Amino acid sequence: MSLDEKRWTQKAQELKFTQLDSARRQAEGWRTGLGGLTALLSAVLIVKGRDNITALAPGVRWAVVLLLGLALAMLMTATLLAVRAASGRPGQKILRTGEALRAWTRAEIRRVSRAIRRATWLATLAVACVAMAIGTTWLGPSAKPEPALVDVRYQGGRTCGALTGVDRHTLTLKTAGRTDAIVLATVISVRPVDKCS
Repeated sequence: MSLDEKRWTQKAQELKFTQLDSARRQAEGWRTGLGGLTALLSAVLIVKGRDNITALAPGVRWAVVLLLGLALAMLMTATLLAVRAASGRPGQKILRTGEALRAWTRAEIRRVSRAIRRATWLATLAVACVAMAIGTTWLGPSAKPEPALVDVRYQGGRTCGALTGVDRHTLTLKTAGRTDAIVLATVISVRPVDKCS
């Protein structure tokens, strides 16, 4: 066996005992990266599309809320997975035999690797959800404005309803199930109201 081969064999033997420490350091890097990603997404959410999502159509508004909620849940889960991978499970028993420690170390390395992979996927999906939510606020349709409610007094009566149109001769109101056209020349007053009574 050559000197190089001997050194590589020794290095491989040493790596068995430091593999868990290496996996934990890698998980700490992911945890730090997820913290930075979360901070970046927070900044993006502050500088997003519209200032107020209530101006969006109702279905689109709920889609944005759902996407942002999913992104938050996925980022929280990814961060917790990365913390778990970097720090281990709280309250674990200390193993006193070599064989038990070896089995635990192998299992823990698998858990750390799996947690980092899951955290990566969750963080990627969270970024995609935030991007879709922001794109939806930019491009989503606005809610249709509610027609103004007015109380109209005119010669021959009074009516209240949604103002749907005005032209040179008539004022058009939509009232409970019907449309009223009132001649403008007969109108005494028009007053905006919150609701018709």
